[in-house]
Amino acid sequence: MLSQTELTNLNEIISDDSKTFESIADSFQKSFTKLDQFKVGLGLWIMIKENLLNLSQRLAAFYIIYDMYKQEDSQTTPFVPLLLECFEKSTINIEKKMLKDLIGFNSPSPKITIREYIESGKNIGNIEISEKEMEQHWRMHASNKDRCIQENNDWISPVLYDNTDNENSHNLNNDVTQNEKSQENMPVFDISKMSPEELNFDSFEPNFLTYYPNSNQQFYNDEPMWILPTLKYDFIWDFTMAPIQDTLSNLLNKPLKNKPLNEEQSNFIIETIEENPNILKEIGFKPDNLFELIEKNESLATDIFFKLSNHTGFEDYLTLFLEKNWSVNSLKVVNKLIQKIEFPAQFITSYLKHILKNFESEPKKDQKVRLGRLISFFILNLLDHEHISINMIPPSINSLFNEKNKDKDILKLQEKINTIKNLKQ
Repeated sequence: MLSQTELTNLNEIISDDSKTFESIADSFQKSFTKLDQFKVGLGLWIMIKENLLNLSQRLAAFYIIYDMYKQEDSQTTPFVPLLLECFEKSTINIEKKMLKDLIGFNSPSPKITIREYIESGKNIGNIEISEKEMEQHWRMHASNKDRCIQENNDWISPVLYDNTDNENSHNLNNDVTQNEKSQENMPVFDISKMSPEELNFDSFEPNFLTYYPNSNQQFYNDEPMWILPTLKYDFIWDFTMAPIQDTLSNLLNKPLKNKPLNEEQSNFIIETIEENPNILKEIGFKPDNLFELIEKNESLATDIFFKLSNHTGFEDYLTLFLEKNWSVNSLKVVNKLIQKIEFPAQFITSYLKHILKNFESEPKKDQKVRLGRLISFFILNLLDHEHISINMIPPSINSLFNEKNKDKDILKLQEKINTIKNLKQ
């Protein structure tokens, strides 16, 4: 996660208590680019959670985490849960004072050194935030991001540093409950001596995967997914953590709103419908919606039609093809369906009548020529593969043949039909 050079730089930045908060922040900004700062923050998060840092290092780390997002002036930045949790667990008044200020985005004086700041807190009383106010902070954070599991147990973190053989070893615990004196006397933890592998999350599964957005929320295209620490990987939804109906509804809404689906999402839709063909009715996805989907994602719509074809209610979806105006995509879908599904002859005849009626009423000459060519190619394909018989072609086909300027496909179809008729005589 962090390279050896980054660990060395970070160690130098947070381990000198004679530095002012301002100089610590400046050094951090110069040493780490904006793109790298989040992963460094995650590293500091682990060290704080594992109680590896002494008091001055912790205060420096908290200030760095604050400084990274101070321009946003928001209580919903990614490290707010750490500040809230540390405040709840800490027994060190000067640390609690700093955390209380940072939670409210009020920093200590940037010109004061860490050592001076610690000294200034020697005689302060107990620092508290009311339970009601604390709940408000948590709610404010939770309401501005996808809901998380186990907010106080952020992830299964690795054992970062085994110092059992170190003569200066000290007891570490995972709670911030040591008193101020023991924290101050705790030896400086030399981050630079850590192996980069000790800050690598690759083999540790986070236990706070976010819920998939429910049906009342849309996808956050512009919002960074900054809670998961597995930075090397694409964000992966855990579909098992939300009602499957909500998941399916959100996915089907994406193409309808001109948002692309990836392969995993498309496969999830098809597999879900295959397991429960009635789920479209459960989520209120009507035949009209599926017909609209034809124009947005013709391939996905075709696959859905195939999964519905052997189940009750499929006729309701087919009826739409006899009611809606033609389109290139709808013609493609019907062509693919007829190739693989045994349709009633009555439906095919009715559909041919419908698109021929569209042809007759088309006012635009170029569109009429295009539709005539597509209809001819469509019927030729069905005849060549014996998906229809000549008896299924309605008499209104003559409207196609009566056109003065006939396309070559129209002429080919006319010749094909005449040949079949002559062979029958």
